Amino acid sequence: MGRQRGFTLVEIMIVVAIVAILSSIALPSYSEHVRRSQRLAARAIMLEAANWMERRFSVHHNYLGSDNQPPVLPDGLDRSPQSGTAKYAISLMTGQTHATTYQLQASPVVADKCGTFTLDHTGARGLIGNTASLPACWGR
Repeated sequence: MGRQRGFTLVEIMIVVAIVAILSSIALPSYSEHVRRSQRLAARAIMLEAANWMERRFSVHHNYLGSDNQPPVLPDGLDRSPQSGTAKYAISLMTGQTHATTYQLQASPVVADKCGTFTLDHTGARGLIGNTASLPACWGR
């Protein structure tokens, strides 16, 4: 009788255990990398929106619209990413937007440790509802 080929149950269980251990290490790291890239995209669009506001100011000499109300951000600057499923909603804070001041907010659609990003007319960066530090979320 010839020798049988194949894997024993013990060998298969060892492989399954190794795959489970590697997955438990890799998946959280990958998930955090995805969240960081989503935060980076939201910050980039906030900076684009700030540039849009500054261009408005240079033309109209204030940040308000023609009706003295805060302007509505154009399509593409009101969400991140600009196409696909929104991960962040970007808006001008109505109570913080005046003729010479404004504040942008990027609010996560799903809760995130960095919370809501803020950026004002002076370039000051902030966080609302965060559990992480400002440098960890905004970068250096």
